Order: sequence, then C-alpha cells, then structure tokens
Amino acid sequence: MSRLLAATATAVLLLSAGAVQAADRCGAVTHMRFGETRAYFNDALAACRPDGYCSVVVALPNPSGQAAWRHQLRVARPSPGADYQVELAATDPMPVAGAMRFTTPGQTVDPGPWLVPTSPGSNEFRVSDPILTRSLVSGLRRQRIARWNYPSAEGPAETYFSLRGMTAALDWIDCRGAGDQT
Repeated sequence: MSRLLAATATAVLLLSAGAVQAADRCGAVTHMRFGETRAYFNDALAACRPDGYCSVVVALPNPSGQAAWRHQLRVARPSPGADYQVELAATDPMPVAGAMRFTTPGQTVDPGPWLVPTSPGSNEFRVSDPILTRSLVSGLRRQRIARWNYPSAEGPAETYFSLRGMTAALDWIDCRGAGDQT
C-alpha cells in the first residue's frame, strides 16, 4: 500500500511540476480561459487558441454595463506566421457609410475603402490592405495611444486605446506561433 501511495504522490508531483512549467510560456505568466492560453501585458490581453489563431486585444469597458466591452482594438495572426490583421469593433450602432480614421502619434490613417466590415451589418471592421496593416502594426508597436474616429448613430464619435503592453503582447503571440514555448 505504501508503494502505491508513494507512486501516486510522485505522479501527482510530476504532473504538478509540468503544470507549473506550462504556466510560463514565452516569458509570460499564462492562464487558460475559454479554451485559449492567455497572458496579460499591461492594457493588452494576448491569447492563442489551440488551432493556432492568436490575437492581442485592447478592450475598453462599457460604462453602461450592458456589454463586457464598448470598444476593441484587435491585432491578430489567424495562423502561425500569417500576416497580421487589424480589427476595430464597437457596441455602438453604426451607420454603413461614414468616414473613419485611425491615429497614433505621428501617423494618421484614413483607411477609406480598406476598412471593411467583418460581416454584413456588424460593428466590427478589418483593415483589408496588407501594406496598410503592416504600417499600422508598426505604429502600434512604437506608440502609447491610438485614437479611432468613427460615425455613430448619434454623430461623429472617437475613442482612445492605451497601447501599454502592445509590443510585449505582439512579441508573445509571435513566440507562441513560432512554437517557442520557453
């Protein structure tokens, strides 16, 4: 009986050690939620799903409490090594037409036709031009704040995203996508 107990205790210790090691991936403390591995970097949440999709999200809370967030800035890699995607989302009702602008200090982008809804009638938009996307990601890595001007049902609106942690979070999803789990 004592050998069985010792073997069980050893197995539990080995499994626990593996779980602790798995908690530190690519230099960040991680946790699992909604089936994805997540790590926080100041204001940015980085997450990777088992299918290889990884993203960094800066979500602004909804003061009304009717939704978990009011605005989101998302930079994603749909699969390891794939080009980045930049997406902006709002819970506010938005008209189909209207000018949008995305600004970081030193860079103003009028995405024009390159900012398209991710699905018809959605309040989520993706930058569809790969050159513009690379330029935006480069700016997001270098700056501390970004502004999104967009049309809302009440008229012109704007929101600000803190970019604290964006560079570290992007580095983390790139590391995870490269398979470097140290």
